[in-house]
Amino acid sequence: MNHIERFYATIERRPTDRPASWLGIPDAKAVPLLYKHFGVNGMKALKARIDDDIYPVEMPYHSPTSNAIYAAFDFAKRRPDGSNEERTLTAPGFFEDYTDASAVDLFDWPQPEKYIDPEECRKVVDDVPEGYAVLGVVWSAHFQDACAAFGMEDALVKMFTAPDLFKAVINRITDFYLRANEIFYKATQGKLHAVLIGNDFGSQQNLMVGPEQLREFVFPGTRKLIEQAKRYGLKVIHHSCGSIYDIIPDLIEMGVDAIHPIQALASRMEPERLNKDFGSRVSFCGGVDAQHLMVNGTTKEVTDKIIELKELFPTGLIISPSHEAILPDTRMENVEALFRAVKGKAKRYGSVIKVAPGKLEEYKRLHAAVWQPVLKMIHECNLRNYSIYYKDGYLFSYYEYIGDDYEADMAKMAADPETQRWWDVCMPCQQPLDTRAEGEWWADMEEVFHTE
Repeated sequence: MNHIERFYATIERRPTDRPASWLGIPDAKAVPLLYKHFGVNGMKALKARIDDDIYPVEMPYHSPTSNAIYAAFDFAKRRPDGSNEERTLTAPGFFEDYTDASAVDLFDWPQPEKYIDPEECRKVVDDVPEGYAVLGVVWSAHFQDACAAFGMEDALVKMFTAPDLFKAVINRITDFYLRANEIFYKATQGKLHAVLIGNDFGSQQNLMVGPEQLREFVFPGTRKLIEQAKRYGLKVIHHSCGSIYDIIPDLIEMGVDAIHPIQALASRMEPERLNKDFGSRVSFCGGVDAQHLMVNGTTKEVTDKIIELKELFPTGLIISPSHEAILPDTRMENVEALFRAVKGKAKRYGSVIKVAPGKLEEYKRLHAAVWQPVLKMIHECNLRNYSIYYKDGYLFSYYEYIGDDYEADMAKMAADPETQRWWDVCMPCQQPLDTRAEGEWWADMEEVFHTE
């Protein structure tokens, strides 16, 4: 499969050669660290090196106060450094002191037509190397911007004390994004494969506001943004950090194709739970903990997590760090381990041995109830799909190795006392071939044909 085919198959929950994967959008301070670690001198070279499948393109936006669409609104009443490149959710917002819906007209609302150049939109998309699934990063964070318009605490209060004003503000913000996206989608029509829309609804423990309030105040705009993207034939990946379990059915009903980022340490956001409860109805993106694992974990722990996710989600999961950004404190070795494990092909091993005369039934009896410590060691040593077949006095063994150091894992298995005991029990049932190589018990077989 190529990148685009793999992306579509994954997000549509169809069989794939491997899961689709995505680096995300690295934090600016992390970018030089990534370049240094991977020995590259640009993002295109980095993407080629890790061989992920998605190439994000942020919508170009240039106004007198901002060069980022996610910071288009200067709502903050007080900003120490005078900048507007960072959305300030907790600062007092423009509408803090108002309660009447007519106040919505007092703000100097930006006009996206003035600050988005269709030709520049076409150029940034055309600059993507051929073959990637192109992800338009439009954000359209109408809820977060509404919170910034008041200040976070005041915004949540205003839902109850001045609901008409809150609705007027968030509707005006939604209209801005619909107009901005229309420019971007028209300019790049036929060149995008998906879009990323983002609003953070969750904390580590729960939603920041009740599902009822989100359904009344926020989701009408979310639905419009999703439907707009769908009219252009685009897949929709919806971003929200935190614990959002309770509103996943809402996102599914509104037509979201994938939910990002599976913040695995957040309450009720374990990949196992999400796959069990929603995996037949929606896909996911993320799953690799960026709070602890990618920062403090070992490369083996990262590899084991990827193996676990691949087994849990044969498809339907775009494997990615559990946020859209790689931060500077991320261990770059872990980034490499993540993508190596995603794309790593299992090594296949086949071997043969005879059954000792009169021992077939005993051998079958033993393998009908293999000892649990032995099975555990097989798994720990990165062997998968271990199978043994019998025909005409011969046993044929097959397994796949998914680790990074076969010799080390085999030595670990050979040193395990329970495995040694198991071998002592089984070996009298086996008769090695005279043609086996020196040091072999089971004789390695030569692979003469394989197809995926």
